Amino acid sequence: MKRITLFLFTLFAFLFLAAGNEGFEYYINSEYEKAWNHYVTMFEENDADPLAAYNLAVISERFNKPGLAVYYYIQSLQRAPGFPEAENNLSVLSGELNITVPETLYGPNESIDLTLIIFFISLYGFAALFSVLCFKPDWRIKISLLPVFLVLIISVSLFILDYREKLDENWAVAVENSSLHSGPDDALNEVAKLAEGEILIVETVSGDWFKVKGFNDNVEGWVQAGNIRMIIRGSR
Repeated sequence: MKRITLFLFTLFAFLFLAAGNEGFEYYINSEYEKAWNHYVTMFEENDADPLAAYNLAVISERFNKPGLAVYYYIQSLQRAPGFPEAENNLSVLSGELNITVPETLYGPNESIDLTLIIFFISLYGFAALFSVLCFKPDWRIKISLLPVFLVLIISVSLFILDYREKLDENWAVAVENSSLHSGPDDALNEVAKLAEGEILIVETVSGDWFKVKGFNDNVEGWVQAGNIRMIIRGSR
């Protein structure tokens, strides 16, 4: 019953969003390869277009490719945060695959950070107090400068650390079942199995191999590039 409800909901959303679209014309005429190619082109030429990503996710589910569906639902939310159909379908699909999609991937990176706001407020306060001190030397103003200066240093340090962490943070989705190896070579030992749809943290790259860590189980290993898709992050 759950699958039927999801199918009807997805079909309705797909019909509503794709009405009048060339790709949708291909889809209803059972020209699935043309529909797929149309939306892939739309996705690639329009900065990971969220509607194209959503339609690619729906088609992926239609052809029983849950890993690709997870990837494209996430991509849709990167450009259109709060997209209800994408959020709902991703939530249901991740439950069926028994995977956890981190909350950060349900939307783009935040461009304004709380620590940055605190930094500018403290910078303004420090500048104002220093200006007053230049014209009116007072021991109370000198004392007030110290905590404001400390807040200024702490906030900028926290912002830089957070910025570096986000800059180094690369996510991917396993688009098919595969193996994790101990190094970037098929001949090396298999250390774990990688499930389709699993969310991965990419740590480093060597040629066509990626060293990844599973978000759910923290298992690390090397996987070939063709088995995963890197998530293109959006920003607010």
